[in-house]
Amino acid sequence: MKKIIVYQEGVEKIELIDDEDGDIEGSSRALSNVLKGNTVSIINTSDAALIIRPSKVISILIKDEIKTSKEKKKAQKPKQKVDIITDVS
Repeated sequence: MKKIIVYQEGVEKIELIDDEDGDIEGSSRALSNVLKGNTVSIINTSDAALIIRPSKVISILIKDEIKTSKEKKKAQKPKQKVDIITDVS
């Protein structure tokens, strides 16, 4: 699952979710082709369709949400505390 974030001039970011199994490299190539055009373009994802004017897009960020959420889970796991008992006799 990928999250696609589109940043445009004077507009808040637009977030899309894409459940397609393709890799980030393939998605970035497809989106860069959209930005090369001079006319209004459509970005279709499994979640939604976005109609954009490429000349107004500042940047597009593509994140792999599966890896990001796994990394967050690893970071949030509490470490086990070990009590050491010593004999003081």
